[in-house]
Amino acid sequence: MARRVRLVSAVADLDQEECLTLLRAGVFGRLVLDVGADRIEVLPVNYVTVEGSVLVRTAPGSLIDRCADGARVLLEVDHVNHERHHGWSVVARGTGERVTPEELTEAERHTPGPPRWARIQDATWFRLRWDEITGRRIGTGWSCTDELPVRRVW
Repeated sequence: MARRVRLVSAVADLDQEECLTLLRAGVFGRLVLDVGADRIEVLPVNYVTVEGSVLVRTAPGSLIDRCADGARVLLEVDHVNHERHHGWSVVARGTGERVTPEELTEAERHTPGPPRWARIQDATWFRLRWDEITGRRIGTGWSCTDELPVRRVW
């Protein structure tokens, strides 16, 4: 009978610049928000970063539109290579705000928005201005950015 070898990898904190690089290169993450009544929701989102913010396009009346304005929220992005037993995770924390297209900054208006996966009326934007960004990686001897399966390019 063959024995299974259990690999143990080192866990290390990512520095601020590594966290920002990975967050800015990403296109997909999970938005975590408290919707009240002791309930937390985790929502998959396409996003784009502009300056010190994350922007998500959402439909008017959606859960994000209804619950995230003024709330403490976080966005988590990650990548895992199961075969090589390594990966990383970055979390941006801050306060969310609903933003109309007219309220977008000049830089936000001139940055390509997140890709559209669903046909929604996109009159509402959600902005997360992070006040904290942290990250961790597991495994050594590899580059977090070299293994991104999808990377934002412009």
